[in-house]
Amino acid sequence: MSDAAKLRQVNVTYVRTEDRLLLKVSTSDSKEYRAWCTRHFTRLLMDHLESMFEDEVDEQQVVPEAARKEVARMQHGSKVTEDSFQQPYEAEPDSFPLGEDGILLTQMRYKTLESGVASLNLSGTEGQGLTLNLDKNLRHQVYELFRRAVERAAWFETSPAPSTPVVH
Repeated sequence: MSDAAKLRQVNVTYVRTEDRLLLKVSTSDSKEYRAWCTRHFTRLLMDHLESMFEDEVDEQQVVPEAARKEVARMQHGSKVTEDSFQQPYEAEPDSFPLGEDGILLTQMRYKTLESGVASLNLSGTEGQGLTLNLDKNLRHQVYELFRRAVERAAWFETSPAPSTPVVH
């Protein structure tokens, strides 16, 4: 995304036929960036965001390491409201900088800017990609979009161990 363009909306959808998540980002200059996320890439992205949430906990108060994940989870719940997800994704793009089909994301680079904004550079093998500059609130919103899509996909559910062994 260009520096002048502002993020307008973000959408994450599970596409069953691809068994991937489709990330769509629309900008104020009528562009839409489309990118595909595999399970592996999605897990890395979500793990990184979760780590950032835990770091935020440490900035606010001293919390024992064992409780940090739970405190971060509670804070995430308080920052995400259903009102944030009521507006449907509405994009009428003039162009698709990454192509109408989108690219497959394979690399993620990130840095925290002095303002506290997390700059996530997401790209494919050809180097094409997009950069999302996310403040603390927007990080939680984007994480929640991915969490909900992953839940619909049932990607990271753990099934209980069978009580009786499976014999072939």
